[in-house]
Amino acid sequence: MKLSSAFRVSVLAFAVAAAPAFAMSAKALEHADKVLEGAKTTLSQAISTAETEVGGKALSARLARWHKQDFYEVHVVKGDELTDVHVAIDDGKVLSSRPLGHRHMEKGKGASGQGAEQPAAKN
Repeated sequence: MKLSSAFRVSVLAFAVAAAPAFAMSAKALEHADKVLEGAKTTLSQAISTAETEVGGKALSARLARWHKQDFYEVHVVKGDELTDVHVAIDDGKVLSSRPLGHRHMEKGKGASGQGAEQPAAKN
């Protein structure tokens, strides 16, 4: 798969920026273990769902949390486009799907730096 230089640089910049997220505290690890133990959807299933949603291949996947809602965050690449897909842990449905800075990468300007769209809160 050929990727443009701007896309490669953007993915590398994203990976470097995300590195601090890997420094998890014991409390965060305990929470992740508890969430995954009760999850009805596996990470593998979430990856498959995200790949089907976008029609591409998963580049990365992780357990994420936003406003007390846990979900899987999967980054899927298709051509020169990177898409962020959020998948529900409880039912495996896609909560949100959005391209990550693809318009800016086409112009060679890198990622937009705008905040990520977050999944809707459950009632």
